[in-house]
Amino acid sequence: MTTEASPSANAPIPGLSLIACVSSDLGLGQGNDLLWRFKADQQFFRRTTLGHPVAMGSRTYASIGRPLPGRENLVLTRHPLAVPGLKTFSSADDLTAYLRQLPGEKFIIGGASLYQLYLPLAEKLILTKVAATKPADVFFPQFSPADYTARELSAGEFDGTPYRTVEYLRRTPA
Repeated sequence: MTTEASPSANAPIPGLSLIACVSSDLGLGQGNDLLWRFKADQQFFRRTTLGHPVAMGSRTYASIGRPLPGRENLVLTRHPLAVPGLKTFSSADDLTAYLRQLPGEKFIIGGASLYQLYLPLAEKLILTKVAATKPADVFFPQFSPADYTARELSAGEFDGTPYRTVEYLRRTPA
């Protein structure tokens, strides 16, 4: 799988959002599983992505185990998958070109390498930020909040742990 974007692919992709649930140290997962699974966030993810294309890496797809219903499922993988409901791409350049031609909002839903690759190309980040940490082996990439306008979408608590869902809209250069 190619994870380097070509120079021609450096312009932001209109409508591209990264969506993730992260711990306070930006931890995403451990052992190819999410760190955090709670109903309110899962419902938010479903409501937000339903009806929109979702792009993911092959390990994220394997951890989900099936195409997500009601969404166009795009998978970047070295080994094409013959699964109804999936569209596979063997290179990041091919996936990027496809994302560029899609109208409307589209989402990168994982994993860490796709978040890293598409962070500079995304207009929006939607992060559910859990105010705790767990051991993690994959992390959301570091980013500068000063490059974004932040808006809290919701806040809550699960199992005594607070969380906030924050939308970061990329500021346009002056």
